Amino acid sequence: MLPHGCVEETDDVVPDVPVNVTLPLIHYNLSPASSLIVTSQMVSTVSLGYDNNGIIVYRDISEFYAYDRTCPYHIEKSIAVEISDNPLYAECPVCHSKYQLWFNGFPTDSGPARNPLKSYHVTYYPNSNTLHIYN
Repeated sequence: MLPHGCVEETDDVVPDVPVNVTLPLIHYNLSPASSLIVTSQMVSTVSLGYDNNGIIVYRDISEFYAYDRTCPYHIEKSIAVEISDNPLYAECPVCHSKYQLWFNGFPTDSGPARNPLKSYHVTYYPNSNTLHIYN
């Protein structure tokens, strides 16, 4: 067993907010290895994600992932990450931390962030081509 100081910290530092939305994918081209920023207007809800920053949906070959857009390094400022030029990453426009969307939202070593993006549960319904995003 590793001493406590040697274990990578993965605490969810972004506060919990209720998320329970369905996204119809027919309106969006979310091919494998691509990502999409989902706003509250897209899913007809008052607020989506922490401080209404929205959610990023990433699709690998067979799985979908959903992350809160709030940068874990800038919770007090409520800074929303953006999808970088490479759709495999999200990046904070302030601290330039990059988050690996295919790897549970964990940050790279490119910035000061050490906590991953807050993740949400995702269920894909192929018959209706919809995603249910919830916590």
